[in-house]
Amino acid sequence: MSENEEWPPVSGDFEVGTPSHCVAICTLGKKISVDTEYAIIGSCKTENIGIERVIINVISNPNIRFLILSGPEVPGHLTGRSMRALYNNGVDPQTRKIIDAEGAIPYIENIPLEGIEQFREQVKLIDMINTNDPMKIADAAKELSSKDPGAFAKGAMWVEFKVTAKKSRRRRVEADVILLPEYGVVFESNGSLVTSHKSSAIVAENPSLVAIEVQDDDTGTILFGREV
Repeated sequence: MSENEEWPPVSGDFEVGTPSHCVAICTLGKKISVDTEYAIIGSCKTENIGIERVIINVISNPNIRFLILSGPEVPGHLTGRSMRALYNNGVDPQTRKIIDAEGAIPYIENIPLEGIEQFREQVKLIDMINTNDPMKIADAAKELSSKDPGAFAKGAMWVEFKVTAKKSRRRRVEADVILLPEYGVVFESNGSLVTSHKSSAIVAENPSLVAIEVQDDDTGTILFGREV
């Protein structure tokens, strides 16, 4: 690491251990205290900006060679699966969407492509998604520390992290959404009506228009509905 730079460069919900250690631990949707040595440990709850913060803090420290992906998966965001898809497949260079990611809005837009590729080359991802037991995570970290291959040969990559002000990505609901299955109530996407679904017909019970959107900004991803 450069003596002129302070690590980690991006803030977040994490704790720094020994920066020269080869293991970083991500606990996804929950803060988990793990009694072992590591370079850094912290949660990551969004499949876009959250993952970007993890990438920047990893590639700026060439000592980190393993990333343990543990803790509970984040509902809706599917941050763990999205990070696994990023590691395995990378991103589409045009759209910046993580290839084959399952999360709601899995776009990596604030990191250069070479930074993403360095992340994929530098670390080995250890998939322990939905493992919440601190002892199991600690055992994995201890085993990996004995396999330390040494600092990444390409050295640190420092990226200026600045979330650009862009129009929020939104997804339209293109299929009927079941709201109250026990009563057969659905949101009809074509007519934007809350309706009662019958076996032979769809009967409108409420003439109000309802807009449902998935939106992301620099705080993460939001799902909301409102009358229009």
